[in-house]
Amino acid sequence: MTLLLKMLIGFILAIILHELTHLLVLVHYKIPIKSIIITKWSAFGFLVDNEKYINDSKILFLLHFLPLIWCLFYFMNTNEPYLLMFPLVNISGGVGDLYFYFRIISLEPEKRIEWANKSDEKILKSIIWKKELN
Repeated sequence: MTLLLKMLIGFILAIILHELTHLLVLVHYKIPIKSIIITKWSAFGFLVDNEKYINDSKILFLLHFLPLIWCLFYFMNTNEPYLLMFPLVNISGGVGDLYFYFRIISLEPEKRIEWANKSDEKILKSIIWKKELN
């Protein structure tokens, strides 16, 4: 297998596992998912009912930090190029997650839901594909 193909496989697996980790937290804590989206900027994600989690520190932390666990895959075998993609993808994708986490916790609880809903409105403007869930 060529180096480029191995890195492409690692890239795709890292994105899928990153988003599945977000989904696992959402499902575990029964946070309603309004829609699955693909945007210009964040590639793939979920729009959720912000009121269900926005003031729970534990859920906020897990939702935004748990996907970074995939960075540890690189240390299983540092000579494999596809495993290098796990920390690269998850750290670069995690930058947005970390921004949202620190931005949310810096706000007063009363203002968190308002900010989260405004962020969702901005995201809606950059959607390429959207699947509504009921």
